[in-house]
Parts: sequence; structure tokens; C-alpha cells
Amino acid sequence: MVHLRLFVATTLFFCLTATSVSSARAAQDPFPLYDCVTPNVAFWCDIYGKYPSTQGVLHDKRNLNVIYEVLDVEGVWEPGAKERDRQKIERAKERYLEILKALAAGIPPQNKEEKRVAGLFGARATPEDFRLAQDNIRFQAGQKDNFRAGLIRSGSYLEEIKQIMASYGVPEDLAYLPHVESSFNYKAYSKFGAAGIWQFTESSGKQFNLDVDYAIDERRDPIKATHAAAKMLRHNYELLGTWPLAVTAYNHGLNGMMRAKASKGDYERIFQEHESELFKFASRNFYSEFLAAREVAKNYKTYFGPLPIEPPINSKAVVLPNYALVGDLVKHLKVDLETFKALNLGLREPVYLGQKLIPKGYEVRVPQQGKIVRLADNIPPEILKEDQAQTTMYQVRQGDTAYSIALTHGITVANLLRGNGLDEQAVICPGQNLRIPGPGERGALSAMVGKKAEPQRPAGLIPVVSAEKPTPPAGGEVVSLVKLVGASGSSSPAQPVKTVSLPEAVTTKAPDSAKIKGAQCPSLTPAKVLGNLGVEVVKKQGKTYGVVRVEAEETLGHYARWLGVRAWDLRHFNNLRYEQALAVNQQVKIPLAKGSKERFEAQRYEFHKEMVEDFFAAYRLVEGTRTYRVKPGDTIWSLCQSEFELPFWLIKKYNPSVDFTQLKPGLHLVVPRVESIRG
Repeated sequence: MVHLRLFVATTLFFCLTATSVSSARAAQDPFPLYDCVTPNVAFWCDIYGKYPSTQGVLHDKRNLNVIYEVLDVEGVWEPGAKERDRQKIERAKERYLEILKALAAGIPPQNKEEKRVAGLFGARATPEDFRLAQDNIRFQAGQKDNFRAGLIRSGSYLEEIKQIMASYGVPEDLAYLPHVESSFNYKAYSKFGAAGIWQFTESSGKQFNLDVDYAIDERRDPIKATHAAAKMLRHNYELLGTWPLAVTAYNHGLNGMMRAKASKGDYERIFQEHESELFKFASRNFYSEFLAAREVAKNYKTYFGPLPIEPPINSKAVVLPNYALVGDLVKHLKVDLETFKALNLGLREPVYLGQKLIPKGYEVRVPQQGKIVRLADNIPPEILKEDQAQTTMYQVRQGDTAYSIALTHGITVANLLRGNGLDEQAVICPGQNLRIPGPGERGALSAMVGKKAEPQRPAGLIPVVSAEKPTPPAGGEVVSLVKLVGASGSSSPAQPVKTVSLPEAVTTKAPDSAKIKGAQCPSLTPAKVLGNLGVEVVKKQGKTYGVVRVEAEETLGHYARWLGVRAWDLRHFNNLRYEQALAVNQQVKIPLAKGSKERFEAQRYEFHKEMVEDFFAAYRLVEGTRTYRVKPGDTIWSLCQSEFELPFWLIKKYNPSVDFTQLKPGLHLVVPRVESIRG
């Protein structure tokens, strides 16, 4: 096994580097510490074990021995703090950029600071070295406090994760990889939809047999996700031949690493020489980060002192024989809801809200206590259900009111609003999709607001249609939502209504309507799902089929799954080439069997609702937006990944009239500002 020793980088930081070991012992370690990555491992040891989130280092992203400065930052999520940190970092970058420009021009260092910067590159540095360094200035925030919290959390599952890794014949030290991916944060969710401690995307999770839908998300279950991670890592190793390549592929992707291996051969050459559009700082450093995380985690007392590591979770998995309401099951088990939720991280919030049942066949985890285990093994048939709770979706149309929608579906306005995470101040838009609460959850929803009332029109309540109704601005029509319920859920007389239109908000406060220019559209809040998610039924030449327009993030695989058919059949039905990607707004024909239209629409809605809810559970919109001017060669995918670091569906909502299939240079895109929600 390779051991690490402390390495002091001039004036800046110390960390661990390799001591000499015999080649025989080095060969036994599946994760070798190559000379070329030693400075990088030392760098990440400092990031994980020395610098807290209130500090960070300004460094060269290709030569991690070059540390320009250790910066003090606020490193908190309070309003304005992130922007202040950004400005401070940019000022520091500009200062070093000017020094590097002068050195690249061949101007000898003029003062102590310039001499220090020049010295970082060594006595043999050339003007070309300084020129290249101008494009490589990068800031890396410290993670010591986050890593410490992850170490404490990891105790709950670390030993079980090691056992699972061993059961798949892969090195058990891979159990430390979640420190890099998520700091063992079981609620971790990336801007691009990767979830859980192993950060699986929806597609990669399904590839390795994880169920992801509106009721469950097994990516968030540490145990189920570990089985999938072990399978993926073993698959990577079988095709790539070494663990450094297999670990790097976990971040960069298997196909990308296979191309890199075909081009360069081994890991060391790939690390030193490989260049591609996607093989950038994160991919190049991923293996180094893993080695550093393993070192810091195994020797955490050296970095942090004694820690209150959480004890292993002691639970038992019980297969649910049929569907069940979580409230009924918890009551039967005599387990408090918080304990149950902590053990069953794969169940999504709709299950706890009564909108969905725990699925049939799901492995429910219960405390490993005799009485509770016996109750779990003997679930009474009366609390089991034969079918999953089905979703009914309604798309808001011009002229709708909350009352008219509730009346049509035989529910109260209070239940309609609460069932969609809205309150009496809510605003709806044309194209917004609402979920109609099912019979089983209406009583619970009514209890939340005080009483259950029949959907009768209150005396004097008239949908507000102003004689001076504002002209809908470009991007959508105005829809009124009459405020029918107060905090108690009771009906109230006609109230001023709120209306909205993309991309601007409009508020009707009196008969003389007033447009509020520049207001952020309330449609872009967590509770709202926009887009045409319905199926148009077409009857042609004696045949009936459906037509849908592709929305952001949808694939042919999604359509196939929602219809219960093969993706190949859909390709043939639409004369699509193999692996031809769908384009937003493209028309796609789908076969329709009995009841499949409603099932398709419901699952399609749940897919988009899940994306919106998961994203806004982890991130929040901050005030204001920025504008980006499209450049030649830009695609929406490259912009979302590299420039915006935001999912396409969110960008599309802010730019509803843009044709994203052919972005024209000079076009201005509105980009929201988003920040993480800590916790």
C-alpha cells in the first residue's frame, strides 16, 4: 500500500505526498499514486483537510503546485454574500492576470509581489509559460467543514457500503468515493439532476437498475445506490482494465475514457496529455480527489481530531407485498414518521403527502427491533392497496379561474391549491399544469385548511374581467385566478386577482389594471410546471394515434416507458434514425391503447413535476437575472453545461419564445441567478 507524507508547497500549503515504497507493495494497491498526480493529491488534501469554506485558494488549474494566494471569503448563503465573494475573487484574478501579462511580455519583475509570482513557476519559466497561465487562474473554495460533516454522516452506512463493494469483487476503499461526490450528503442534488451520495443521474441510475419516478427515487437510498455504484465501477474496470481509469470514468463517462485510452494508452499519459471539449479540470482531477479523500477520511484524526462519527444504522429491509399509504403503515408499525423517513430515503415527498402510495415490492426499512420487525412481517391486508394512486392532470387555459377548475373536477378550491403546493396568494399562468387531488387525499388536505366544503359558488363571487384588461405581452396570454379561500380555507367574496403572463408579471389590483414591468414571472416558482404536456388525439385513415410536442429533457426512452412499449417501436413508428435525438417542439407520434392517453399524460406531468420539485428543494432563485449574448458556435447544451451551469428546462422557461434548435449569434438569452440551499 502506498503511504503519503507531508509535502510543503512554498509559502502556501502543506499536504501529503508519497514516501518511498517497494514496487511489490505499490503493485498491491489498486489505486496507485503516480508521480504526475502527487501535487494534485496534495492540493486536494489541503482543500479537504486544511481550508474551511471561509477560505479558498487562487491557483493554476494545470499546475496545482502554483498557488497564487489564500483568500478569505464569507463562504455563506446569506443574501449578497455570494456576490461579494465573487467580486473579491474576480478582483484578485485581475491582479494576478496583470502580473502574468507583464511577465509574458518579457518585462522583468518590478517588485516583491511580481518576483514572488514569477518564482512560483521556477527559475526556468519562459514568457510562454506565463502566457499560458493567464487562462488558467482558478479559485477553489475550501471544504474542510463540509468534509468534516461528511465524515460524521458517513458512519451511518460506511461499513455496509464497504461490505457491498466487497460483495461485487471491487476494492472496498471505493466506499470513500462519496466524499468526493457528495460529502455523504443524502439529500445531495446537482443542478443537472444527479442525486444522492453517489450522484446518479436519472439515465445512469436506470441503467444500473435504480427505480426513479414520482413516488420513489432509489438514487437517494444509500444502500440501493451503492449496489448500483458497485455495478457501474466494476463495469468500468472490466472495460478499461485499471482502477484509476475506472474511477475517472465514474465522473467523465465510460465512452469518453475508452476514447482517451485508445488515444493515449494508460492513465498517466491521459492525465498529462489528453485534451477534449469535456475532459477538463473536474475529470482530470477526479482520481486525485478520490486519493485525497481516502487519505483524509482514513486518517481523519490527524486533520480534525476526534469526531462524533454517527453509529451504523441498525435496520431491516422488509418487502412490501402490495401498495400502502405511508400513514397507515407507520401507524401499524408504531414507528414515528421522522424515524421512518430517515430509514427510507428513497421515498419521495409525494408519498409522505399522500399523493402516492409506497409501491408494491418496495423494500421498506424498519428499526431492527423485535416488536417492529414482527409487525413489519405481518402487515394486515386491510392497509394494503391493489393499485398505485393515479394522477389526474389539468392544463390551465385562458379564462380559467380556480373556482371553475375545482368545480369541473368536483373538489374544493382549498384542496386544489393545497394539492399543488399553492396558497391563497397563488398565481397561475396559461400552460401551467395542475394536479387534481385524488379522493384518498382530499380529506387530509381539507383538514389542513380547516373544513371541507362543497364546490358551490359563493354569493356575489364573479370571475374578475376588467373592462380595461391589460393587453397580454409577448410570450403568453393573461389568465385570472380568483382568490376564493383565505387561510382558514373558507370561501370569501370577490377579491382582487393576480394575473400573470410570460415573461412579465401583470397584477390586476382594481378595475384599472396596472402592468408591473420587469417583475420576475411568478410561474418560475417551485410549485409551477409549465409546458404542453397533453396528447393530441389524431384519427386518420381509420387509425387513431396521439401526437405530442417534445418538451425539455424528454427522450424517446421516456415516452416508451410511459407507454409500456419499446423505444425501437417508437423509432419505427416515427421513421427516426437509430440514436437520433429528439428536438424541443418536435412532433412525435405515439400509439394509443385504451387508457394510455391518460396514463401517459399523468406520468409525463409527474416527470416534469419531479424535476422542478427536486431542483428547488436544493436551489433557490436569487433576485435579478443576467443576459447572455449568443456567440458563433454556441449550442444550448454547451451553454447550459459550461456558461450557465443550469439545466436546459430552467433556461427554456425564462426564454419561452426562443427556438433553441438553431441559436443565432447576437441573440440575447435571459439567465436566472441560482444559488444552493445549504442543509
